[in-house]
Amino acid sequence: MTSSLAAVVMAAGLGTRMRSARPKHLHPLLGRRLLDWSIEPALPLHPDPLVVVCSPSTRAELDGSLPPGATLAVQAEPRGTGDAVAAARGALEGFAGDVLVLDGAAPLLTTELLGSLLDEHRASGSSVTVLSIAPDEPLPYGRILRDGAGALRGIVEEADATPEERAVRELNTSIYVFRATDLWQALEGLDARNAQGELYLTDAVRNLVDAGRGAAVYCAPVAEMGLGVNTRGELAEAAAELRRRIVEEHMAAGVSVVDPSTTWIDPEVVVEAEAVLHPFTILRGRSIVRAEAEVGPHAVVVDSEVGPGARIPPFTYLHPGARG
Repeated sequence: MTSSLAAVVMAAGLGTRMRSARPKHLHPLLGRRLLDWSIEPALPLHPDPLVVVCSPSTRAELDGSLPPGATLAVQAEPRGTGDAVAAARGALEGFAGDVLVLDGAAPLLTTELLGSLLDEHRASGSSVTVLSIAPDEPLPYGRILRDGAGALRGIVEEADATPEERAVRELNTSIYVFRATDLWQALEGLDARNAQGELYLTDAVRNLVDAGRGAAVYCAPVAEMGLGVNTRGELAEAAAELRRRIVEEHMAAGVSVVDPSTTWIDPEVVVEAEAVLHPFTILRGRSIVRAEAEVGPHAVVVDSEVGPGARIPPFTYLHPGARG
């Protein structure tokens, strides 16, 4: 293996707080799965290998539906995040570079943020670098613990934290960069003596700190980028933010969006400059809207092409095979 970067995506959790029979990572989000949004920002960094850790129940659905070159590793039992990453070890046999560990339910990540995390890791020469966030409101995430000099001394999960530790507002995102050789050694020292009876990946960070291997923290400049999805409410919030980003990208490219807050555009949709999208327009799938076309208001276009200068009137449903 010649790549200096590998990636391990943790996507084996059941997501019980979603109150759904469908595993959390497979829930739909703007025409993709939640997992797909979480993987995409890492692809421009060219991790090789890219390993997705899944549960036995989701292996069949994921097989063949991941980005080219990605491989699957199975976590046989839900024994925690440390065990999930350990499940990928076989797929990284012989790899000696840096390992980017991603939460498979973090759809608001950006390539720029992950690149900055990687830059910080390599500049600091650390064995591990943790991506943290500092949101305005408290969240049930692990807390970043620093010593008097500001250096990372560990991460404590909320369930195990003292009242003083819960008052800390710098939070762990479950996104890291590890030096591969140090990662496997740190994982071997994990135990499940904690409130959840699991093997925590955060304890691998503590093991490296205790061994004097060097640990760093990179705090995301925008907290929402590091947020994960655990509930249906959080899934809806993530969808709203992704819709906002997509609409803003189209407007920056010359598309007129009359009411951005009510316009939905899937990520694979093409809208050419000078097109006009009226309120409550929904563009789904692989639709194309050509230059100077007008769509809506209250129009839905699914997997269809709107020609140059065409006018899609209000309350239209355009779909291949749809009948008027």
